[in-house]
Amino acid sequence: MLGQTVIVALAAISTLVDAHPHQIRKVSPAHNVEKRATTAPTISGWTYQGCVTDGGARALTAKSQINGAMTAQLCTTWCASQGYTYAGLEAKNQCYCDTQLRNGLGISTSASDCDYACTGDSSQPCGGYYKMNLYIANTATSALTSTSTSKTTSTSTSASKTSTSTSKTSTSTTKTSTTAATSTTTQSSSTATYYGCYQDSSSSRLMNSASTESSSMTPSVCQAFCSSKGYSLAGVSYGKQCFCGNSVDQTKKQSSETGCSYACTGDASLKCGGFWYLNIYSSSGTISTTSAVSTTKATSTSASSSTSTTATSTTSVAAAAGSSTTGVASPPSATGTKQLFAHHMVGNTYSYTQSTWADDISQASAAGIDGFALNYGSDSWQPSRIADAYAAAKANGNFKMFLSMDVSSLGCSSTSDASNLVNTIATYASNSAQAKVNSKVLVSTFAGESCTFGQGSYQAAWTYFNSLLTAKSIDIYFVPATFADISTFSSSSWMDGEFNWNSGWPMGSSALDTSSDTSYMSALGTKGYMAGVSPAFFTYYSPSSYNKNWIYRSDDWLLARRMEQIISMRNKFDLAEIISWNDYGESHYIGPIRADQPNSQGWTNGMPHTAWLEVIKYYAPAFKTGSYPSANDQLVLWSRPHPKAATATSPSMSRPTGWNNTDDLLYVWVVLKSAATVTVTSGSNSVSWNLSAGVNKVSVKSAAGSIGAKIIRSGSTVKSYDSTGSFTYTTSPSDYNYNYFVASA
Repeated sequence: MLGQTVIVALAAISTLVDAHPHQIRKVSPAHNVEKRATTAPTISGWTYQGCVTDGGARALTAKSQINGAMTAQLCTTWCASQGYTYAGLEAKNQCYCDTQLRNGLGISTSASDCDYACTGDSSQPCGGYYKMNLYIANTATSALTSTSTSKTTSTSTSASKTSTSTSKTSTSTTKTSTTAATSTTTQSSSTATYYGCYQDSSSSRLMNSASTESSSMTPSVCQAFCSSKGYSLAGVSYGKQCFCGNSVDQTKKQSSETGCSYACTGDASLKCGGFWYLNIYSSSGTISTTSAVSTTKATSTSASSSTSTTATSTTSVAAAAGSSTTGVASPPSATGTKQLFAHHMVGNTYSYTQSTWADDISQASAAGIDGFALNYGSDSWQPSRIADAYAAAKANGNFKMFLSMDVSSLGCSSTSDASNLVNTIATYASNSAQAKVNSKVLVSTFAGESCTFGQGSYQAAWTYFNSLLTAKSIDIYFVPATFADISTFSSSSWMDGEFNWNSGWPMGSSALDTSSDTSYMSALGTKGYMAGVSPAFFTYYSPSSYNKNWIYRSDDWLLARRMEQIISMRNKFDLAEIISWNDYGESHYIGPIRADQPNSQGWTNGMPHTAWLEVIKYYAPAFKTGSYPSANDQLVLWSRPHPKAATATSPSMSRPTGWNNTDDLLYVWVVLKSAATVTVTSGSNSVSWNLSAGVNKVSVKSAAGSIGAKIIRSGSTVKSYDSTGSFTYTTSPSDYNYNYFVASA
C-alpha cells in the first residue's frame, strides 16, 4: 500500500497540466531553448525595467502575440500601436501589453532568469519561463497619474472607495497612442459625472437613442460619441458597447457595482459595464429620470443566439437581480465527419482496471463523446493502463481511443525517445478501437515545441519522427498541441493540424470569444484544426508542491458558451477535445471523481462535476450532425462555494492569482420542452423567469445558504433541485476553493 501511494504521487508529478501557453507539465521545467548572456537593448521612448516575474494569470493581460521574429523593438512598437504603455517579452517569442502590472505579478527578479534569446535577434533577451523583460513607455507616469485620479473619484473603479455621495465627478483621461487614428478618439479628456451601475434589458433598453461598439472602448470614448450625437448620457456595457440617451429609469440603478465588472476593451484598467449592465455618465452634470413602467424586469438577451424571446423575471429580493439568455443559433451546414473527444489523464488511473475504463466509456458515450485522448507520461505502470483502455473500448465496439503523448514527461531529446513513441503508436495503430481521421491513425501531444529527437531543431525533430512511422508503414493524422509560433504551422509539413490547448478558457477578465480559434485556423491554412472545450480552470498547489495557484475565468456559463461556439464553427473544422475527463488538479474534470487524485482532494472532494455531462449530451449532436435533439425539461446548476473576495479563516495559502476575474453567481442551464416558469434560488436570493421552450441560461447573485431551482408549468413543479445536505454556499470559508459544485435535475 505504501509503495502504491508513492507511485501515485510520482505519477501526479509527471502528469499535471500547466496551462501556461508555452510549457510545461513537469515541476522543474525542461526547456530546449537557446540561452546566452545577453543585454536588453535601449529603446527610444521606453525605459527598461529589468527582469520581472509572470504567472498563469499574467502580469500584462490586455494584448499578446507570438511572433517568430520577436525583438524588443517589435514588441514595444506593437504595444504602442495598440495604445499600451507596458511591454513585456517572454519565452523567446511572446509579447504582452497593458497599461499596468496586474495580479500581483511583475516583481523584480534576477536578470539571469530572463536569458532566453529572442527568435528575431539572438543577441537580445526575450524573457524566460514565467519571466519577462519589462519596458515602460516614458509617457506612462503621467498617463497613469491621470488614470488613477479618475478612478479614485468614482466608486465604480476606485480601489479605495471612501466617497459616499451619490453623484461623483470622474475625470477620464485615456492612455496615449502612437497612431493618429487612436489619438483622435482616446486622447481627449472629458469631465463627466458618474451616476452608477444600472441594469439593462433587451426588451426595453435603458438608453438606445444612439449606440456604437468598439474594440477600443472606454468611458471617455463613449462620452465623446454620445456628445457628438447630441446626448448628455453615456452608458458603457459588455466591455465594448456604448449607448446614449437623455434620461434613464432610476429604478434600474443597482446598490452595488458587482454587475459592472467587465474591463474596457480600450483600457483594461477601467470598467465598462457588464452582461446587461451599464456604467452611466452624464456630461451635463445632471441626470434626467424616467419612471418604471412595470415591476417586472426583462433580463433576456440573445447575445450569442439567432433565435430569442423575451424572458421576464420577478425578483423576491432586490439584490438578487439575475440575468438570462434565451435560444441557440441554428448550426451551420457542414461536410466532413465531426468527432468529439475528452482528454483523459492516464497518470490519474493507477488503480484502474478494464472495468473502470468500461464505466468511464459508458458514461462518456452516453454524453455523446466519441473517444478519449489518452494523455500518457513516463511512469512504468502507464502502458498497462493504456492497454486496458484500448481493450475496454474494443469491447464496447463504438468508442475510440488515441494517444496524446505528453512529451514534457516522456522526454523527446534523443533518437531513442522518438523510437519509443513510435513503437507505442505502432502497438495500437491497427486496433479496432483506434480513432482515425480520413483512415489515418489519430495522434496528438501535449507540448512538443522543445523536442529535438537528436536533430537540429524541433521542426527537424518531428520530421524525423514521421520518417520512423513511414518506415513502419504507419500513416498518422498528427494534431499536436505544440505551443510554437503559429506562423510556422502552415509550412510544417510534418503536422496535419494543431490542437489549440488554450482555446477552451479565457485568459483574462472577459468572457471567452473565438479570436484564438480564428488566429489558429488562419495560420493553419488548409490544415486541420482541433478546438479545445473546457468547463473551468482552478488549481491550488502550494510552492512546496507544484507551485500552481491560479484561476482562469470560468464564468458566463463557460461550458455551454464554448459548446455553442464550436457548433457555430462546425463548418470550419471537424475535431474538438474536451479538457478534461479527469484532471482533478485543474478542476476541469467532467467525469466521476475516482481514487487516484494528484493531491487535489482539498478542492475536489464534495465537488462533483458529472452533471456537466448533461450539457455536453445536449450540444454534442448539434456539433456532430448539425441538429439539436428534442428538448426535454432539464436543469443543471453550478456554483462556487464562497464569494471571490471572501477571507478564509484557515487558508493553506493566499487566494489564487486571477481570483478577481470571476463573478459571484449561481449559473443555471435550462432546457424546456415547452414554456414554463423557472425559479432559481441561492440562499436568500430568488429570481423567477417566464422562459420559452429550448435552451435558456440564467444566473442569480450568490448568497449564503443552499442553492436550488425548479421548473413550474401550469401550476405544477415538474423538475426541481435543492442542495440542502449536499452543498452550502458560505461567506466564511476555512480555505480558498474556486472549484464548482455541479448538480442537475
